[in-house]
Amino acid sequence: MSAYAAPIKTALIVFPFLAFAISFILVIREYRKYGTFLFRRALILYSFVFYLLCAYFLVILPLPPRAEVAQYTSQILELRPFYFVSRFLQDTVLTIHDPSTFMPALRQGVVLEPVFNVLLLVPFGVYLRYYYKFSLKKVVLASFLLSFFFEVTQLSGLYFIYPRPYRLADVNDLINNTLGGIVGYTITPMLTFLFPTRDELDEVAYKKGQSVSLFRRFVAFLIDWFVISIVQIMGMLLLNLIPEYKQWFIGTTGLEERLWFFAMVFLVFMLLPKLTNGETLGKKVVRIRVVEEGREKIRFRALVIRYGYLYIVYGLISLYMTNSADLLNSNNRMLQLVSFMLFLFCSFLFVLFFINVLYVLVRKNRRLFYEKASRTYTISTIKEKKNIENQ
Repeated sequence: MSAYAAPIKTALIVFPFLAFAISFILVIREYRKYGTFLFRRALILYSFVFYLLCAYFLVILPLPPRAEVAQYTSQILELRPFYFVSRFLQDTVLTIHDPSTFMPALRQGVVLEPVFNVLLLVPFGVYLRYYYKFSLKKVVLASFLLSFFFEVTQLSGLYFIYPRPYRLADVNDLINNTLGGIVGYTITPMLTFLFPTRDELDEVAYKKGQSVSLFRRFVAFLIDWFVISIVQIMGMLLLNLIPEYKQWFIGTTGLEERLWFFAMVFLVFMLLPKLTNGETLGKKVVRIRVVEEGREKIRFRALVIRYGYLYIVYGLISLYMTNSADLLNSNNRMLQLVSFMLFLFCSFLFVLFFINVLYVLVRKNRRLFYEKASRTYTISTIKEKKNIENQ
């Protein structure tokens, strides 16, 4: 059993990092489809990834030294179907009329190996039927393909990293793994009757998707600024190849970045939403958009007020605060006093902003100060349940 414990322990170490890497992708996918992200759904998906990770590690671990593998002369491929039956009949210590041989027989490799190969894909069949609602035919095909992937991994010496296979690729593993998927499909109702069905999860997600949470908006914010950062970096690199462009910013500190910041705010959050009726790339991904009170199409003026408050006013304030150290350390007492008062005022505005955010979270009021000032608000673009089910 220690040979199986090591891969599971490795999975326990690796999985949190893998989960972190895939979490953002899952959040975007769930928001794109349902407009929300359920913890129960996350638990199901993460446990599925964890299971697949353990199964994969069981196939490839432990990894022997390459020099040792190069000296191997053992068989690399077994193509005799149901050979595990012949091995059992040949090597088993089981005697039907002698109960004392039952337990020793169960501990033999000729029993444990095929049993573990069956059990390996039992959870796979359960997940596919319960969450993905696969039919028996699809479960059989998916189980066979996953097992085939495992055998190819072994036969290729871990994708040719090793000079030769260090484990036997066996057609009997294909048979037993596929059988395990079928067993998992069969016993799914007995294992999942206490859990919510996929349809129930979708119904809850759909209802929650009608409202727009701050976290959903924050995901859109991250997507927008990720894209903006990529565009800004690429744009600055390309334009700096032009000598005339570089001369404009000689002797300046941070001027180029500030101009790019305000240009991106104008293009992405003011001009683009005007053309798309309230959508940015991030908002489109999570299926939300900005609307103006009493109007079918949002006005450019409303967008300027909305994002002017958020980005330009607070952008200028944050710009001052990050560069206020030199002013506060000035030898001019009057300049120090004025700078200190401005610093306190800017800090006060930031405190007000966070208080407003906390107030919105506590009172479940989804409108922040800049939305009230511009008479705009954010809505979900998910309209009908049938639209979700057809995606």
